[in-house]
Amino acid sequence: PRGRLARLHRPSERAGHQVSTAHFQAAYPAVAEAGLGARGVYVGSDLHGGSFVYDPWLLYARGILSIANTIVLGMPDFGKSSLTKSWLYRSRVFGRRCEIIDPKGEYSELVQALGGVVLRLSPGGETRLNPLTRIGTPEMREGLLQAVAHAMLGRPLGQAEAVGVVEALVAADESHSGEVCIGNVVDQLRDPAERTCHALDLTRDGARAELREVALALMRLCHGPLRGMFDSPTSAGDEVWQAPVICLDISHIAAGSASSDLALAITMVCATAFLDAHRMERTLRAQSAGSETEKTIRVNDEAWRALAIRGLGEYYQAAFKLGRQTGVQHWMVLHRLSDLDAAGDAGTRQQALAKGLLAETGTVIVYRQHPDEARRATPVLGLSQTESERIAHYPQGVALWRIG
Repeated sequence: PRGRLARLHRPSERAGHQVSTAHFQAAYPAVAEAGLGARGVYVGSDLHGGSFVYDPWLLYARGILSIANTIVLGMPDFGKSSLTKSWLYRSRVFGRRCEIIDPKGEYSELVQALGGVVLRLSPGGETRLNPLTRIGTPEMREGLLQAVAHAMLGRPLGQAEAVGVVEALVAADESHSGEVCIGNVVDQLRDPAERTCHALDLTRDGARAELREVALALMRLCHGPLRGMFDSPTSAGDEVWQAPVICLDISHIAAGSASSDLALAITMVCATAFLDAHRMERTLRAQSAGSETEKTIRVNDEAWRALAIRGLGEYYQAAFKLGRQTGVQHWMVLHRLSDLDAAGDAGTRQQALAKGLLAETGTVIVYRQHPDEARRATPVLGLSQTESERIAHYPQGVALWRIG
């Protein structure tokens, strides 16, 4: 008894007691939290055993989030893919559209279960996407063409090249009543029209010499690992793009060697541009009809591979920014934060652009990380010491959510 009394008199120590659930939050305010409410998509249970529900658009309306974009980090086999597929599947209950750029070929069964469409892109395959289709806005087409030319050249476009590419696209539009493709733009660059020569203030021979290198770079989209995918009219009809779920399977390209990274990155960006253009069309129709813009979830698995290619990082970041006005949540899946470092050498613009995606992200979900990666993530994500220690030891299926 005397020992028990001594223990009870230690500072901050109390005898064991019971408390009702009505008073629990008041008694232990640091333990019990209100959570995000009950409206939205059920994700799982939180640390305290309660239901965890999440919806970025509802949280945006409540002022908790300013951006819907999400990044998921985690070592393999700890839950990233399970969460992503569950999020897509359950979000369909709320009428969300789903768009998936799949470099692994692992979403087909989910898409079929949701009544969606899988389009498989491969060199010389049956599926073709024309990124220059006259949908979206002229600025979107011009921006994509310049970004792709930049990537294929491996350097920024010169002033004459930047003007010449845009003028060649306009000239191709004027001379073709049908669908303009990359090959038509290449023809205009190799044999410049009068308007292109006038814009460059050069003779035809002078303009041809000035635009020769960019013409050869774009010609590579019609040959090699990219042949037959983006150099012809789109093969899928309009009804395909109205499906509630669309998956662009690019696993045949991703399965190539490391030298195929450029082809994979070009494919990712062209696919992104094509989906963006269709979404812009739907947004404009909704606005003209006075209805609400359709909410869309865009899954970008291994998107960091496109960030490493010069010219594409800028385009990809612009797509993230565009998402806010067209009602899209970019759901980006990475193994670790150092994937963003791999986008370029330390201090380069490419690395800065890649890390800038974090500024365009409202939710970060962190599954198990290697201790070294956990330490790297601590200052970047603003983690506490406890959070940093825990993410290095999380079991399968457990993640830290940083929202807003």
